[in-house]
Amino acid sequence: MTKPPAAWPVWLVFGLFIIPGLIGLGLLGGAKDSAHERVAFTEDAAGRSVVVTGRLSDVETNPGLPQATAYYSAEIPDARGGSATTVSLAGDEHWGFPPSSDFPKELDFLIVLDDPPRGVAHGPVGSLHEVSDADVATAQSDFAVAQGLWIGGIVVFWVLLLGLPALAISFTLRRRRAARAAAPPPIGSTPRI
Repeated sequence: MTKPPAAWPVWLVFGLFIIPGLIGLGLLGGAKDSAHERVAFTEDAAGRSVVVTGRLSDVETNPGLPQATAYYSAEIPDARGGSATTVSLAGDEHWGFPPSSDFPKELDFLIVLDDPPRGVAHGPVGSLHEVSDADVATAQSDFAVAQGLWIGGIVVFWVLLLGLPALAISFTLRRRRAARAAAPPPIGSTPRI
């Protein structure tokens, strides 16, 4: 008769699984929430966004902090076909002693045409594009994948959280029963049939 497996390796796996499992669930939940926010943004901005190029107009340093912020002036077209509006948009920040004023001369800004228009992203010239229906579909697909992984992670986590202790307990019981069955009967007792 073979000896049943020991339970201690299962308990070890269980103990090593708990903290990484919780961290993994947190990361999957964060990815799902981020994907949901991206869907909300793209649905809001689709058809109402424009990319404009801003020219460096000012560099502001923060007294007491080693920080410099670049401001760019850009013309935002009127959504109703009126004259363009010139606005000042914040670009990158540089930190360090002394604060650097080495900023790009031009940046692209993604603007959502609200009232008033708001800048939501900036990057090097040519790196941004208007939010389209294809971006919405991509964001929704990414959200579906992230949500599926999150739900799958929850299922796997709970199966392991409940299944590993049950498996370890059953191994322990089987091992004790096998040890009791293999032990010689006490002196003076009736033989087992």
